[in-house]
Amino acid sequence: MQYRLNGSAIKGFEKGAVITKTEPIKLALIFITTLLLSRVTIMVGEGDIVGISPFGIAFLISIILEKNQSKVLTASIGGLVGYFTINNMLKDGFVYALIILFMLGYSLLFDKLKKRISDKQMFAILFLSYLIYGLFISNYDMGVNITMAALNTLISIPIYYVIRYGIKCVGEYNTNYFFNVEELISIAFIICLMVAGIGNFSIVGISIRNILSLAIVISIAYVGGATNGATIGIAMGVVVGMTTGDMISSIGLYGSVGLIAGLFKETGKVFSFISSILIFLIISFYSNGLNMQGISEMLIGGMVFLVIPKKFLKMLEIEICTDSKIEKINEEHLEQVKEEFSHKVQNFGLALGAISTSLNNMSDNDKLCYKNKSTGLIENLADRVCSVCSNCSRCWNREFNQTYTAFQVLLKEKEQGKHTFPSELEKKCIRKSDLIFNSEEIINILNGNEIIRRKLEEGRKIVANHINNISYNLDTMITDFKRDVTWCEELERVIRRELNKNSIAYKEVFCYTDKGGRANVKISMEKCSGCDYCAKNVLPVVNEIVGSPMSINNNGCRINPNNKDCYIVLEEMPKYKVVTYAGMRVKEGEEHTGDTYSFGRLDGGKYMTLLSDGMGSGPEASKESKATVELVERFVEAGFSIETALDTVNSIMSMKFEEDEKFSTLDLSTIDLYTGKASFIKVGAAASFIKRGDKIKKISSNMPPFGLMDKVLVESVEENLKSGDIIITLSDGVLDVDKDGVGDSAWLEKYLKGKGNNARELVEDILEESKKINNGTIKDDMSIIVSKVHAVY
Repeated sequence: MQYRLNGSAIKGFEKGAVITKTEPIKLALIFITTLLLSRVTIMVGEGDIVGISPFGIAFLISIILEKNQSKVLTASIGGLVGYFTINNMLKDGFVYALIILFMLGYSLLFDKLKKRISDKQMFAILFLSYLIYGLFISNYDMGVNITMAALNTLISIPIYYVIRYGIKCVGEYNTNYFFNVEELISIAFIICLMVAGIGNFSIVGISIRNILSLAIVISIAYVGGATNGATIGIAMGVVVGMTTGDMISSIGLYGSVGLIAGLFKETGKVFSFISSILIFLIISFYSNGLNMQGISEMLIGGMVFLVIPKKFLKMLEIEICTDSKIEKINEEHLEQVKEEFSHKVQNFGLALGAISTSLNNMSDNDKLCYKNKSTGLIENLADRVCSVCSNCSRCWNREFNQTYTAFQVLLKEKEQGKHTFPSELEKKCIRKSDLIFNSEEIINILNGNEIIRRKLEEGRKIVANHINNISYNLDTMITDFKRDVTWCEELERVIRRELNKNSIAYKEVFCYTDKGGRANVKISMEKCSGCDYCAKNVLPVVNEIVGSPMSINNNGCRINPNNKDCYIVLEEMPKYKVVTYAGMRVKEGEEHTGDTYSFGRLDGGKYMTLLSDGMGSGPEASKESKATVELVERFVEAGFSIETALDTVNSIMSMKFEEDEKFSTLDLSTIDLYTGKASFIKVGAAASFIKRGDKIKKISSNMPPFGLMDKVLVESVEENLKSGDIIITLSDGVLDVDKDGVGDSAWLEKYLKGKGNNARELVEDILEESKKINNGTIKDDMSIIVSKVHAVY
């Protein structure tokens, strides 16, 4: 069963436009093909019978059965021109012109009548044309005439079916159709006939037909391998030998050239060309056919092969080689799966965006409802006080407007915290104390409800903002997903071959490049026996193939829980590695530190360091800083941008700040292990330092802590690191040891200049020095992270 992937079959309008544009090209190809095939002559004898040329007629019949009159007319003209050019080689050459005219007229007639033409009808016309021409033009005897007509017709029938099959196969070009051997041979047969149709045309004694024949054989052998090379070589030998009368020599020569060129395809174009020349010289020498003309034709044919663009050869390889076509189809499948997945996630993102908009609209509706609260408050107050008053009828029936306005003024004054009583009510209200008490109670309830409403509104806005951020980041992640993975089928094929050569059993190999353009190789194997088998056996093989140092990524060798297979991911080895040490001291009188830190390598060759300082000290500060670090860490590991992670944490801390005015800081730094580029982001954090020998560089920022601003405006400081650089990240408990100079780092910069470059020792030394300056006491939580950058290669 054959499966095809053809996008134009879905997009009908586009397909129609393409057909319109390519129609003149197709007609030109039909004209040239018919002309060349008409010139191919089979030498069947001597004397009265010089040769026959049934190929152009067979091709014309195939075109007629496609029911396209423009193609039929073009093929007919091409056939007439072709047969006219070889009329001197055919005793009854004009019979082919008669056949073409009869078939053309028959086709036009049936097209007008809208009737279907069959190949049997064409064979009948062919037989009758031979019969009529022999009877009235050549004046053959009836018996001889019938015999000759029958023989010519019978010869044309198998040729027609081969050509018809080949034309059908050519129509499958660029449709991801898998050609079998018979289909490739039929296509090769048409190509060989076209080359043979060039005839004996030569320049300076050098045959153009032989040059093109050799170039085609070597090209197909190079892209299709030895099997396809031998096939096209034998087919070319049969056709060319059939026209020259030396079939045995042609088959041996072209078949051998195709076989050898295909065998040496892995060595490249130049070596395939050289091997073809050598086998040509050997066969020509042993067949006594070696001459300068043949050598020149071989050299020129090889040069034509060498100048053929790689892009064209790649297209040819995809159509001929099953493996190449499978790789192309798999790549298309991968792209379609990615597109389908992206589409679903994008729709989910749109749904989240709609939810965010709805939540924001709910907040706006609360503002619209505020107008109706005044009326409700007045009615509530009147029900409480006036409903049992003896003057109710006078106040609310006869003096409704004055009473209503006075109640509005009273409630407004109470809402503003004033204690005045409206003069209108002073004159007539007999329950003044009850009215004042109930109005104050109603306003208190209103204020409490308003606080709750505002908190709910703020919560809705925060949730809406978060959902909107998630929707935005889903689009960003999908964009990255589309461009992150690029399948490397050629590298995958080479790795498979080398693993087989080294007797390394594997189940699957997947090679791709990430968004940084770096190669990644995922290899699945049966459960290995441990003992660093992957590092000792698999890694050296992949290193040799890729040509750049590779390493097992930080996940190491992992076991698939479903089938117990193990798999590893090999990635290009980063240029740098980072060694980190950390130290902490708890504030005196506390059992828990309010600082939290984290460091480690991320996917994509990044190294991240986090340090958060919760407000104050003790368990509460510890919870805040821990939540900050965990949230940022999880968001970044999930693929969200650092900006989104920080904005999310800020929104959460803003709610916390409004409750009990608690906030936290964050000191975040990332290092690209491939380039050495470092990025520092400080959200209310203390300064960091880069130590390069005796030179100290201070990294600081004026960003406020989380919770104080509605939105985080990220300020990033970029630095290029070198091997041996040391990054010191610390909390304000270490730095602010001088009461008179909070934030002053002069003492630490001076101290670092005289210290060594041992990261572990620096951690302890700085903590002890800070404690020493504080007279041996720890007045605040102290945390320090020291990272040292090392060049790997």
